Amino acid sequence: MLHFITEQLNRILNDMMITDIGHGTAYLAKGFTLIKQPGIRRYVIIPLMLNILLFGGLVYFGYAQFAPFVEWLMSYIPGWLSFLESILWLIITTFSAVIVFFTFTPLANIIAAPFNAIMAEKIEEQLTGEAINSNISLATLVKDSILSQLGKLIYILIWTAGLMLVSMIPLINFASPFLWIIFGSWLMSLEYLDYPMGNHDLTFKQQKETLKKRRGLALGFGGGVMVLTSIPLVNFIVMPLATAGATIMWVEQLKKKQNNYIWEDNDNDDTMQQIAETL
Repeated sequence: MLHFITEQLNRILNDMMITDIGHGTAYLAKGFTLIKQPGIRRYVIIPLMLNILLFGGLVYFGYAQFAPFVEWLMSYIPGWLSFLESILWLIITTFSAVIVFFTFTPLANIIAAPFNAIMAEKIEEQLTGEAINSNISLATLVKDSILSQLGKLIYILIWTAGLMLVSMIPLINFASPFLWIIFGSWLMSLEYLDYPMGNHDLTFKQQKETLKKRRGLALGFGGGVMVLTSIPLVNFIVMPLATAGATIMWVEQLKKKQNNYIWEDNDNDDTMQQIAETL
């Protein structure tokens, strides 16, 4: 197991170029510049409002659940230990922040997926001056966007369980912090590049294969998204910003190369099979 983890880390580090990582991160700045343009700004409003409402709702729900628990627990603690309440809230807040970090973005993207897909389409059309040729209807686009997000959620849960297991194994768990960072960066890249790539009918499996060919670019972009997501208030604009940045990266770095790949045609519309293909 230790040899396997070391081999995978060396493989990733050997494959990625420092310049590619820097280029991937730079696309977030390009995305921020783009979403301020009048023609794109209106597509930012709905995902941004959904982000704020969902985050506010989660915070309110969490406080409503934990506040009675803290009060009940403190009722058994002597008054001279009342300072423990602040420590307890700090622990709860830290634990909640970790959960939010790995669940809030996927959940928010499931809800906002159709809007982000449309936003990515409009951005690509503006960048290239060409309409996206897709054989799917708007209803199918909405369905596929949601299915893709659900598939990624399953993918996240499986890998999270595996990394948690590694984190608990002595001697091997020294690598877990690095694996969590790499996984988080990879996940953020998959999350947002799904929109422009999905608009070209690429399945989640095909998207992963495309990004594996540019690991440094993907991890640089995803790492930047991960950092921004962890910053309070800034995380509200991460969704539209990252969608715009991912679309620019797709057009400039991945689209032409992707056209050289040969994908198997899959006309199966079975919902469970589409989700299973993502694993």
